[in-house]
Amino acid sequence: MRPTLSILTLGCPKNQADSQRLERIFAADGFYCTETPEDSGIILINTCGFIEDARRESINEILNLAALKTDGKKLLVFGCLAQRYKEELTKEIPEIDAIFGVGQESAIVEYCKNTEAEAAAPPPAEIFRPVSVPYAYLKIADGCNRGCRFCAIPSIRGRFKSTAIGGIIEDAKTHLNEGRKELILVAQDSASFGMDTGESLITLIDALASLDGEFWIRLMYLYPTSISDALLDCIKGHDKVIKYLDIPIQHSEDGILRAMGRAGTRSSYIELFERIRSHLPGVCLRTTLLAGYPGENARDFKSLLNFIEEVKFDRLGVFAYSDEEGTAAFGMQGKVTRKTIQKRVEQIMFTQADISYERNRTLIGKQFKGLIDDVQDTTALARLYCHAPEVDGCVIIENVPDDFTADGFINIRITDAEEYDLRGEIIQ
Repeated sequence: MRPTLSILTLGCPKNQADSQRLERIFAADGFYCTETPEDSGIILINTCGFIEDARRESINEILNLAALKTDGKKLLVFGCLAQRYKEELTKEIPEIDAIFGVGQESAIVEYCKNTEAEAAAPPPAEIFRPVSVPYAYLKIADGCNRGCRFCAIPSIRGRFKSTAIGGIIEDAKTHLNEGRKELILVAQDSASFGMDTGESLITLIDALASLDGEFWIRLMYLYPTSISDALLDCIKGHDKVIKYLDIPIQHSEDGILRAMGRAGTRSSYIELFERIRSHLPGVCLRTTLLAGYPGENARDFKSLLNFIEEVKFDRLGVFAYSDEEGTAAFGMQGKVTRKTIQKRVEQIMFTQADISYERNRTLIGKQFKGLIDDVQDTTALARLYCHAPEVDGCVIIENVPDDFTADGFINIRITDAEEYDLRGEIIQ
């Protein structure tokens, strides 16, 4: 009998997709994945090593899990942090039994098959746990060729490599058969899908949208200069592809973009967002910014705030610049102090809060199709097409019946708006 497993996943949705795939491989090999590490013979943690805060979180969680080890339990660490700092982890945390980098699923499974871990309780009849959320991440590629000077991903995950369309479609079918209602396409650079195989993101979207059933397809991590009119026409032509585009631009000012090694300019970005809104009326635009990049002065930052106010993104996230060893930015002059960076992060979010509130208020009284992510007592948390899970707001629905369950899409009327969240009611 196989030992039971638990997998804790940190970091971005791409890591979640990796863990989800690994769990399926384990299940096919007779393992059972438990909800909690206390109940498992082998504890695995999928780590993030992208920026300093993520590394600190990963290390803290490894130490927490190490404290759970009893005689016979095994602790395995894998993912980005393990890829980048294997020697340091081996030296500093001897409680770790094995360390694997990225893309080593087969080696992880073989280790678990051949190790003697704490005896496991007999698994239940069903290998997979019930679907707890209505969405699933589909990782369509790995690695990146962009060479942004602040980013360590290419050194961790290598060059861009598209996943075979056939494999993506099979994963999608599995998720849909399990009851998922939203497929979220993720990669380091989703818009470049197929550049290495002679295919394209349009080809993939067409194939996914042809699958049977009622479900959403959401696009994340689109590089701004790769968004063509043909892609926008494809999105417009499929009802299953929701009108939500996540387009990280990092900054608006030409000098900072060049210093970052990013394509595009302030004027080309403004033209892009105008073009998208013209092609896709009602589209929800999300972006991510990086505050405090080396050389960013007060004038650059003020212009960035003006850009945010001009474009009026529906959703916006911001990272504080993290000085990452091994990146080109690490050796640059003109570093911004941590105090100033944090202040700029707060100013960006303060500016966006007003914009978000203004845009949310336009939704009051309107009806939308939505998905319920969670029910806590008599309060349900739902999402509309304009809410990606974990990074955007939600719709708070109060006074739902005690026995309320949501299996699929529901109709929601928006009754009130806050800075990031909405309030609504279910329309029977």
